[in-house]
Amino acid sequence: QMQATKALLDAMPGKYQTGDIFDPLDLANKYDVNWLREAELKHGRVCMLAIVGWIANDAGIKVPGDELIGVSSLEAHDVTAKTGHLWALLAIVGICEACHMSVVVPRLDADWGEYKPGNYNLDPFSWASDWTKEAEIKHSRLAMLGFGGLVTQQALGNALF
Repeated sequence: QMQATKALLDAMPGKYQTGDIFDPLDLANKYDVNWLREAELKHGRVCMLAIVGWIANDAGIKVPGDELIGVSSLEAHDVTAKTGHLWALLAIVGICEACHMSVVVPRLDADWGEYKPGNYNLDPFSWASDWTKEAEIKHSRLAMLGFGGLVTQQALGNALF
């Protein structure tokens, strides 16, 4: 099993230039590696979008509605929870997650076949290549760290704008 996991990890983009795999908690031997990569890509993509949305909102680009005028990104969660807008977001995300889990859950600890983690067959400009896949992984990792830093700094009073 250890050799199969190592071979699977070696085939995935996103390793360090030394060829080493950074896994200090030994998660690759405890969980399905494809599931871990699927989660990494999904969370990274969400964080990349979240950073753009955070900056856009604080720069003054707002969604329609008087309830959100003058609301900073840091305050947006609490305000949308009070107004009920968060329920719509929960419904949309819930539907997307249910559809996604119907594809991923049957593959856990089984054969993933031709399905590649994070591949939703959405490439209208045919940009997918080994280089862009690795770039996406690196940008995703940076966005996850960056978003945490962005929220922390704003919560400490260091506003963007």
